[in-house]
Amino acid sequence: MNVTDQTINILKNFASINPNLVFNPGNTVKTISEAKTILAKVNITEDIPQTFGIYDLNEFLNVIGMFDEPVLLFDDAGKSAKIADAKRRQSVNYFFSDQSILTAAPDKDIQMNDIKVKFVLSAEQLSQLKRASSTLGVSDMVISNESGNTVVKVTDMSDVTSNSYELEIADVEVANGSFTAVFNINNMKFVAGEYEVELTTNVSHFTNKTLPIEYWVALEKTSKFS
Repeated sequence: MNVTDQTINILKNFASINPNLVFNPGNTVKTISEAKTILAKVNITEDIPQTFGIYDLNEFLNVIGMFDEPVLLFDDAGKSAKIADAKRRQSVNYFFSDQSILTAAPDKDIQMNDIKVKFVLSAEQLSQLKRASSTLGVSDMVISNESGNTVVKVTDMSDVTSNSYELEIADVEVANGSFTAVFNINNMKFVAGEYEVELTTNVSHFTNKTLPIEYWVALEKTSKFS
């Protein structure tokens, strides 16, 4: 199985969500955070031939990075693979992990029923929100409609004197009523890009507009929809 640069970059992102990963046959790869607050899914170009588990995904990717045009050659027993260069002149024998000790993502996707809010968040807007969060030292990201306008704010909701940054979002579809959707911005571990965003009363769905990757992120309990 050849491994493309795009897949390697996406798996690096997945490693930031959970350090271990279970691969299943086909071209769909999923991961979930240990706290079950983030689920990510991607359709890769490679066809995975068998189920196997990786305990330390960053280590696995670093080994793959040792080779130009890396290739995975699975053994017949399914317990390891040779990670080699395209000409098979050098390789590493890499053993897989017992899947019972790994955090396996659910087989089924989260169903987005009764969508309350829908809009598009640009790559620049997402980057600016993360930058503002880091600069101000705050981690609450709040999406709400105020006076008919939808605003995204990063702040500390536990501190009424907290510094905050906000930006207005255009072309927002709201089912009805007012809403305040609260996130921990540390859960926004996304591949850079523009995203279509959907909100229900307890979960959000971020779909990348360019890459075949999507994320589901739990809303905080302080979120309110009327």
